[in-house]
Amino acid sequence: MTVKEVFELRKQGKIEEAYAAICPMYAAHQGKYTTLCMFWTASDILKKRIEEKRTGEAVKIFEALQRVLPRIDDADGKAHQAILHGALRLSDATDTGWTAAAPATPAKTDASTDFSMLDFIGRYGVANLTAADWQGSMSTPKEGSHDQPHQLPSTAQRILTRCFHEIQEHPDADHALKVMPLLEEAMRRSPRNKNNQRYMAVVYRIMGEKEKAIAIYDQLLQRHRDSYLYAERADLTDDPGKKAALYCRAIQSQRQEQFRQGYRLALAQLLLGRDNTKAAYELQKVLAQRQQQGYHPTREMQAMQSQLQGVVPSTEAEQQAFYKKMAEKFL
Repeated sequence: MTVKEVFELRKQGKIEEAYAAICPMYAAHQGKYTTLCMFWTASDILKKRIEEKRTGEAVKIFEALQRVLPRIDDADGKAHQAILHGALRLSDATDTGWTAAAPATPAKTDASTDFSMLDFIGRYGVANLTAADWQGSMSTPKEGSHDQPHQLPSTAQRILTRCFHEIQEHPDADHALKVMPLLEEAMRRSPRNKNNQRYMAVVYRIMGEKEKAIAIYDQLLQRHRDSYLYAERADLTDDPGKKAALYCRAIQSQRQEQFRQGYRLALAQLLLGRDNTKAAYELQKVLAQRQQQGYHPTREMQAMQSQLQGVVPSTEAEQQAFYKKMAEKFL
């Protein structure tokens, strides 16, 4: 079989057959067209393995693609784009469930399926990202929908976001230092970008520069009302009253109850022993949501239940009035 015939198989959608045919050919001869065919056929298999949730194989194929890339004449940059998009797909496939609204405890994964965006971009090099990689695009609403076009993040910005998923899971100096070249470039290009500023605040906090982190959050909260910004600012606050007020704002700003749990629990812990009726209200909300999702209370929640046994939770109206009072007094 010739390289041309392998490309024809790929064109016909016979991905597995094309991959099986090119592997021995590439092993025997790594010429220009054999290498090109190997790269694009392996790229097809990478997508397929990710779709099949065979992430262990996908990681190995992606590593092989990175070794092949330097041997390709990539004048149009399409192979470069394929590598970046492959990294994003792998990151999505191995994601542990982190969200901006409610950071989750990462689930254990098999080491064979591990993929680190931080390690990838460190090896690949921020300098190899092109101007096009930093350029966003407009969404195209589906025909017949009432959706409006909106700005989509660039490929580089999506990579940066994925790096911060990892930093949320591993908030230590080593991980923070790894992201700095990418974050500094993002700040250079978009210094007022909300996410970039927030990421910089996260890094400052990890590195022990608390006052710098606080200054960024205070500036952000003058323009934005995202629940996670209030919660992250609360984590940097020592004053119990202001901390509680910030958690109140986080709860009010988050529309989805499932993402309020972390904020409610933090507020309940803060109120415990200070205002048990308000603490009981927040804990009651957390437990109800967990039950709805099919989860049992944690040991920490059970301990709080014991401490609040016999306490009558405040009413919805009383709690809403409490939120308002706290914001007026401390914010």
